[in-house]
Amino acid sequence: MSKDVQKESPELLPLRRMASRLGVPAAWLRDRAEAGEVPALRAGSRWLFRPDVVVPVVAAMAAPESKGGAV
Repeated sequence: MSKDVQKESPELLPLRRMASRLGVPAAWLRDRAEAGEVPALRAGSRWLFRPDVVVPVVAAMAAPESKGGAV
């Protein structure tokens, strides 16, 4: 039964592992989390991230803006 619970629970990664997965410095990711630009959970002094939520957010931050310009 514990395997079923694990399947339903979202994956949470600590700061350094999430930064490594994204290919960004941990300090950059922490700064974005503190600013509220990247969703994260704070557990005491630890930052935890859900990859399924954070990866698309950071990808959108890296994408060039298309405001009426050429595609």
